[in-house]
Amino acid sequence: MYYILLAVVSIAICYKFGDWKNWKKYYPTILFLILSNVVCIFLTYNHTLWLYDTKILNHSFCDLFICITVYPSTVMLFIPNFPKKMTKIIIHISFYVVVFTIAECIGLKLGYFSHFNGWNIWFSTIFNYILFLVLSSL
Repeated sequence: MYYILLAVVSIAICYKFGDWKNWKKYYPTILFLILSNVVCIFLTYNHTLWLYDTKILNHSFCDLFICITVYPSTVMLFIPNFPKKMTKIIIHISFYVVVFTIAECIGLKLGYFSHFNGWNIWFSTIFNYILFLVLSSL
């Protein structure tokens, strides 16, 4: 249920504030983000760092579901509203990192998300900063 709520909220915010007219312009970035996630899952398959916990669906389906709902919505909100000034860039990236980190913390607290093999919320926060820095350079 958490993943469906996360997807619905992401899509609703994107529907209201996203740049739908120019979705083709962001399509390569969306594919890059999805492919990067799939590669990360593949590379850590035997030594999972994080896992979506659900009784109904398996981890792979949850990951794919997030890839096709949350990630495109994020890109269509993040890229078109990207500022020009350095201070605003730092604030913009930090905002998205905080949102992603809070969503992960909620998932951890509710038992829908788990960390393994030494991974923790601080590593996720650093990972999110790197992720959004890469997205900002595409």
